[in-house]
Amino acid sequence: MITHRSIIATVFVALVVIFILISCERSKQATENTSSTDLPQLQFEATGEDYLISALDELDAIADWSGNSANVKGLSIVPSRNQVSALAKTSIDTVIIYGALTEDGYGATITERYTHPKGIPLITIRKSFGKGNGHVVTDTKRYISHTDYLNDNAQQSNITEVFGLSSDTIVTHVLRNGTLETYTFRLPVVTRTINPLDGSVKVSTRYAQDSMVVTEVRDGNGILSQLRRTYGSSDGSLVTRIEYADGTWRQTRTLGRSDGSILREITSGN
Repeated sequence: MITHRSIIATVFVALVVIFILISCERSKQATENTSSTDLPQLQFEATGEDYLISALDELDAIADWSGNSANVKGLSIVPSRNQVSALAKTSIDTVIIYGALTEDGYGATITERYTHPKGIPLITIRKSFGKGNGHVVTDTKRYISHTDYLNDNAQQSNITEVFGLSSDTIVTHVLRNGTLETYTFRLPVVTRTINPLDGSVKVSTRYAQDSMVVTEVRDGNGILSQLRRTYGSSDGSLVTRIEYADGTWRQTRTLGRSDGSILREITSGN
């Protein structure tokens, strides 16, 4: 005869069995996920602001380049396949810069960066050049292995075109995954960064003026340290004029050429 107490005991045992089975399944899934060979996802651009800032940061790096990686007005270092293979196997971060012509005949400046974020080899190839009416273009491809690079199998790629209107508006065209996206910034794009070494603060404010993109750089107290005006020319030149707080200025024109060389014209004054 089945008693009320025996029914309760049976139900309790069944619940315990179910709990054990669920726990085992969760443990199995956790083990499977932990042993997965998938690489952790690298953080690339995701928003319109990300693409704008990434492109402008690249142009700033080209303008600030000292010329140590290549000969100014001479033949720069155009990496061979053997050089690429050697760089891909080392843990040292390296940058190579050289010139080239695009299919449309623009003189482009190409940077190849070999880095290791989170211990993962990352090869970033950027082709930057100017166009008419002040437009600047940055064509970016990223590879997470030497083999992917050789096979042109990019983990992420995009083409970002940036230009300023006569008013404050910055327009950014982004081509990714075959889709053209347009971002229009009618208000300044502001970022605030903190130097982890000394705790200093840098506030960058980007807006458009006379078909150029202007970047104001201030410290944490709002004191202006420099003002950058960036634009492109119809031959592919990238032009950046930097005006400093003490009234001095420096202008750099960078033009990649078909033999791999880079033409650098630097002028300055008070």
